[in-house]
Amino acid sequence: MSNVVQFLEALARNPKASSSEEFTALIASANLAPLIRKALLERDVALLCRELDARGAMCCMVFPADNEEPKEGDEQQDDNDTPEQEPSSKAA
Repeated sequence: MSNVVQFLEALARNPKASSSEEFTALIASANLAPLIRKALLERDVALLCRELDARGAMCCMVFPADNEEPKEGDEQQDDNDTPEQEPSSKAA
């Protein structure tokens, strides 16, 4: 798989190789598995993802923290969440 990643990285660095003939020549000269070569030549993203065991799309979400101060009712509710401890008796 690292050969494919290196190939795609090199291809991204050289956008001038976007003509069909140059692209085909680059793929032919690369040391790639036949199905990966086929996926690249046909520009088949689904096949490439399947062969690389990769995801076609990925989402990342970030939720910012709340900056609001807790209300008085919220503080009381938090206190009820903690279990109450009974006072321990001291035996003499």
